[in-house]
Amino acid sequence: MARPLLRGDRLQAAREAMGLSREELATKLELSSPVRVRVWETGLERPRPRFVPRLAVALGVNPLYLLDVDPDDPPLAALRLAAGLATNEVTGPGLSVMTYVRLEDGRPGADPSAKVIAAISQALGVDISRVKAAVRRSRSDHAAIAAYQG
Repeated sequence: MARPLLRGDRLQAAREAMGLSREELATKLELSSPVRVRVWETGLERPRPRFVPRLAVALGVNPLYLLDVDPDDPPLAALRLAAGLATNEVTGPGLSVMTYVRLEDGRPGADPSAKVIAAISQALGVDISRVKAAVRRSRSDHAAIAAYQG
């Protein structure tokens, strides 16, 4: 599954609502140039995951607001991006990167164990019920795409 896209229009709107120029936002984020902010706003590039929560803090918004997802029912990938993590950074006791990737992709299979859910919850800094809902959403999205392509 493709990772959720940053909504450039929302990024720009939040920046403007804060009264910040691209240059000022770039400075807050310790970027070398405001060009990076422009390419994110226009959708020419996506920020690295570590920038999503930094952008949200700088702009006073929820990180999920900046992503093209339903903030009340996000897939697992959106929770990961909101936490500022790359897929290979979501690991912990009882959780391999590959197990996490399969869940984020929404691949069908047995429900993840309580230990795996707890490890993801800790890695992403969200509660267990949010992780369970995100796994269900990821699987639902995967099934919908598979049905569409089939």
